[in-house]
Amino acid sequence: MRGIRTLLGNHMANHRLARQGREDLWPLYFIWSVHRTCNFRCQYCDDHRGHKHPDLPADRVLGTTESIRLLRIMRSRTPSVLMSGGEPTLREDLPQLTRAARELDYYPIIMNTNGSCLHRLLLDPRWRSWLADLDHVVVSLDSLDSAVLSDMWGSPRTEEVVRNILVLRELALEHQFKLMISTVIQPGAVSHGRDVLDFCNDLGLCFCPMPVNVGPSIDRSLFHDPDYSGLVELILERKRLGFPIAGSERLNRRMLTAAPLQCRNTLKPHIDYDGFLIWPCKGCVSVDPVRIDVLPFSNLESLYEHAKGLIDPTGFQERCGAHCNWSQNYTTDAYAHGLMHPSSIVKEVADFLRGR
Repeated sequence: MRGIRTLLGNHMANHRLARQGREDLWPLYFIWSVHRTCNFRCQYCDDHRGHKHPDLPADRVLGTTESIRLLRIMRSRTPSVLMSGGEPTLREDLPQLTRAARELDYYPIIMNTNGSCLHRLLLDPRWRSWLADLDHVVVSLDSLDSAVLSDMWGSPRTEEVVRNILVLRELALEHQFKLMISTVIQPGAVSHGRDVLDFCNDLGLCFCPMPVNVGPSIDRSLFHDPDYSGLVELILERKRLGFPIAGSERLNRRMLTAAPLQCRNTLKPHIDYDGFLIWPCKGCVSVDPVRIDVLPFSNLESLYEHAKGLIDPTGFQERCGAHCNWSQNYTTDAYAHGLMHPSSIVKEVADFLRGR
């Protein structure tokens, strides 16, 4: 499988770069916002710059042919892709894009969705093979109370999400994808996060906890919620007991307690809806990121060489000022730790691929 070979090749190169003190590391995966359109208006969700997706212009989205070219360019040195939005399933050619990613041998192919449209889409013949082209399907679920969800998400379609999760659970074995449930834990609503944890554990679904952010940083009021520390310890205990919870125990403890991290953004480049790389990070606070059109480049090596000439990523964390607490940053933190502590990287990678 070429995706695995790319991952191993990048790891050997990254080990050498890290020993030299460099931070221009080759990717684990890239995050692709396939478009901005979204049918929800979640309280906590924005474009990492404080703008709600439904309020943003939705034009200049790459067409199908351009999108497949983007996948081909990024695949030259990237083993995995995470497709997000907006809400990616609102893009009509999404099955074509995931099929192209499969044919290019990306692994794993990850889809992040609110799950609200799947009951309709999966009846369409154009979407019938779509799930078979995915390795991980991540569905958002922040509560089991439909009234609470409607308020959080700004949508009345909450029951459809829960029903679709149950359908996906049945389809996961047939189509060989890992179903994962992403839960944003919020002050004053911590008990709802615990309800979803229990729901996932009862059904054998992989639970992905996400402490809510204000901007790029964790909402510090979470630490004043008397229920939060108890939920953190419960999540870690169940991880130790073998329940499917995404990421290692170390990664979860650090993320849920907002431990300082090693941010290595070249490990997870973010490509926006219009095919522009946001370099070196979309969440920069003190320094404006640059936007680089990916399509004129023939491969990732030439793209990264150009980008490094604009902003050197080595030492950029000290200049950025963001203090991010996104799970993706703790993924790169865990990997950066593993480059210097090789025994830890085996468990981190295995946990990620298994979704445990």
